[in-house]
Amino acid sequence: MRVITVLRQRRVGRAVGALFITASLLAGSAVFPTTLEATSEAPFAQVFELKVPADITEESIEAIDAELAKVAGPLLRTLFDVKQSAAERQQAATELRALANTISAETPEKDSLKRRLQRRVELVSAAIAAAGTSSDSAAPNLTTAAATTVQWLNLIGNGATWIAYLHLDDLQKPDVSGDVLGQVSRNLTLSDAMDAGQKAFASKPQLQQLKMAVDKAIRRIAYANDAEAGQGELQYQMDLLIQSLLDYEHDQLGSHAANARLAWRALRSDFPAAAELLRTVVNDNYFNHNLHFVVSEDLLSRLISDYRTESGNIAECILGAWVTGSQDTTINLKADIKPSSDRAMFDLSVAGNVQSSTVAQKSPATVWSQGNNNFWMTKSVQFDGHHIKSSAANFSVDTNSRVTGLATEYDGIPIIRGIVRGIASQQIAASKPQSEALTAQKIRETALPKFESETNTQFSTGNDTLDKMFASLARKDVSPDSISARSSNTHMALSSRTIGSSRLGGSMQPPSALIATGAAVQLHESALNNAIDALGLQGRTILEKDLAKELEVALTDLFQREISLTKKDDPQPAVAEGEPEPPTSFVFSSSDPVRVHFNHNQITLVLRAGVIQEGKDAIPEQIISIPIAMSLQGGKVVLEPGTIGVASKEEADRLKQITRANQIRRILGRRMIRRELSATIDLQAAGDKTLPLTVSMIQLIDGWLSAEMM
Repeated sequence: MRVITVLRQRRVGRAVGALFITASLLAGSAVFPTTLEATSEAPFAQVFELKVPADITEESIEAIDAELAKVAGPLLRTLFDVKQSAAERQQAATELRALANTISAETPEKDSLKRRLQRRVELVSAAIAAAGTSSDSAAPNLTTAAATTVQWLNLIGNGATWIAYLHLDDLQKPDVSGDVLGQVSRNLTLSDAMDAGQKAFASKPQLQQLKMAVDKAIRRIAYANDAEAGQGELQYQMDLLIQSLLDYEHDQLGSHAANARLAWRALRSDFPAAAELLRTVVNDNYFNHNLHFVVSEDLLSRLISDYRTESGNIAECILGAWVTGSQDTTINLKADIKPSSDRAMFDLSVAGNVQSSTVAQKSPATVWSQGNNNFWMTKSVQFDGHHIKSSAANFSVDTNSRVTGLATEYDGIPIIRGIVRGIASQQIAASKPQSEALTAQKIRETALPKFESETNTQFSTGNDTLDKMFASLARKDVSPDSISARSSNTHMALSSRTIGSSRLGGSMQPPSALIATGAAVQLHESALNNAIDALGLQGRTILEKDLAKELEVALTDLFQREISLTKKDDPQPAVAEGEPEPPTSFVFSSSDPVRVHFNHNQITLVLRAGVIQEGKDAIPEQIISIPIAMSLQGGKVVLEPGTIGVASKEEADRLKQITRANQIRRILGRRMIRRELSATIDLQAAGDKTLPLTVSMIQLIDGWLSAEMM
C-alpha cells in the first residue's frame, strides 16, 4: 500500500519571504496573534511499505502464545505486504480471521490480542477491497471552495486578514500557480508552533475543507490525465486513512487523528464506493461511542427511593360536622424502568397510605371513626441523553373508613335512644360516599401538587446542570456529538461519543456482564484523552507542586462541578535521600502534552514535557511513560507504578540522555508511589442521603477501562 508523504521543498528565500508577509498580516489579528510557522511542503505520492503494527508482530504475539505466533506471523506479513497480490492478501486475511476466532480470552493479554488482531485484519482487508472500486473523482473546485471561505471569513472578526494570508483571491483564478497552492497548504497545516487557540481556529471545518481542495489540486499536478489523477487520489486517501489509524492506535497523537478524519471525509465525499466498503470497520473501531454506562432498576430505585412518614392534626368542618383528630401519612417512592429503544424511560411510582383517627360532632350525635386510605401516583420520565422530560402524574385512591363509636345526646333516654341512634346510623351510611369522595379529593389536592412540584424542580435543576456542562464542553470542542439512551425492563443504558472536529472515538467495547443490582461503566481512552486536550495544558509551564491544583481547576471548569483530585489523607511524596529536590516545573508540549492508554490491566500515562529545575540545566521535551498497574486487592483499589520510561527523539548523546532520564525518574519517583484507594463510592441519593457503591470488578484491556459497582 502506498502512503503519501512529503516530497517537494521550497527555496529558502521564498519561505522566509512568506513568513515575513505572514507576520505582517497577522500583527493585528485577535485570533492568531503570532505568526503561523510554515511546515513542510504539501504532499505528493511516494511508495511506503505498510508495516505490521508492533503489538501484533510475530515477536509480540510469541510473548503471549508461542504456537499462535508461528502461524499468525507469516500470515500477517503477507497481509501487510503491499507487493503481494490482492488475492494473496485477502486469503491471508481469511485465515487470520479464523485463527483469531480460536483465541480464548482466558487472560487479559489474550483477550486484548484477539481484539487488536481482529480489528487490524478487518481494516486492511476492507482497504484492499476498497482499492478496487471506481476511482472517478471530480476535479477540485478551488474557485468554489475559496469563494465559500471568503464569505465565511467576512462574517468574523479579522477575517479580511485571513483572506490575504490564504491567497483566496489567487485561488479563485483559473491559472493559480503551484507555489501559491503550496503556501496556502502550509499555512493551513497544524503545527507545534501554533498555540491552542490557533490550532482550534485552523481546525475549523471551513478551513479544513479549503485545505482539502488545495491539497487535492497540488496532487493532481503530478498526473498526466484525469484517470491517473483519480486512481492516485483514491490511493492517497486510502493510504493516509489506514496509516493514520494504525499510527493513532500506537501513540494516540492528535496529528494522526486529524489526518484520519481528513482522509475519511475525502473518501466519503469523492469516492463513495470505496468509503462504503470501509464504513463498517471504520465506524465500529475508530468512530464508535467511547463511554458506556448501565444502571439497574434496583440501583435506580435505591438512588431515588424516598420513604417518608408525616403526622398531623385534624380540625375542620366537614359536611356540617366539626371534625378533630390526627392522621399519619406514609409515602414510598420507587422507580420502574420501561423498555425503549430510542431513550431511557422509567416511571416514578408513589405508594401512599393515610391513616386517620377522628371524632365528628354534629348535634345530636358524636361519631368516632378510623380511616385507612391508600393512594398511588405515577409519573413517566424520559431521558434522551441531553434533557429530562416528564409527563403529568396520574393519581388514584382507594378510601376505606369505618365507624368505631357513636354517641348521641339522647343515649340516656331508653326509648328515644334507640330511635336517635338508628337515625344517626342511617345518616352516617347515607353520607359515607360523599364523605369518602371528600377524603379522596383532599388526599389528591394535598399529595399530587407536592409530588409534581418536587419532581419538576429536581428535573429542572438536573437539566440546568446538564446544559451548563454541555455548554462548557462545547466551548472546548469536547461536547458529545452522539448520545444514545435506551432501556429494557430492568436496565437503563447510556452511550456517548466525544471526538470533536479532529479526533477519533472508541472501538467496539469489551463484553460486560449485566449487573442485576448495581451499575457498570466502560470508558475508552479516547474519551479521556479528548477531555485532557480541553484542559489547556498545551505549551504551559507548571510547577510540579501546583500540577494537581491546576488540574482540579481545569476539570472543575470543564465539567461545571467541583472536582478534587487529592485528599488530606493522601500519601505524601517520598522524602528523597540526600539533598532535597529543588523546585521543579514541567514545560508541556504544545501538542499532545498528556496521553493515557489502557491495556493489560494497566494505565500508561505518557507525558510530553521538558523539565526545569532550579540550579540545573533545563531538560528539553521528553516522552515520559509511567505504567501504573490497577487491581482490586483486599477490598481496595490498588495503584502500583512500574518503571518510568524516558525517551527523546532528538538527543544523540546517549550518556547525556541517561543522565536526564535518571533525573526525571528521581523527580517523578517521589510522587509515583503505591496507593491503596477505597473501593467505595458515595453517590448522592434522594434528599440528604448518600448511597455507597463498592467497585466489584476492574478490567483494563485494549484501550477500555471497565468497572462494575454494586
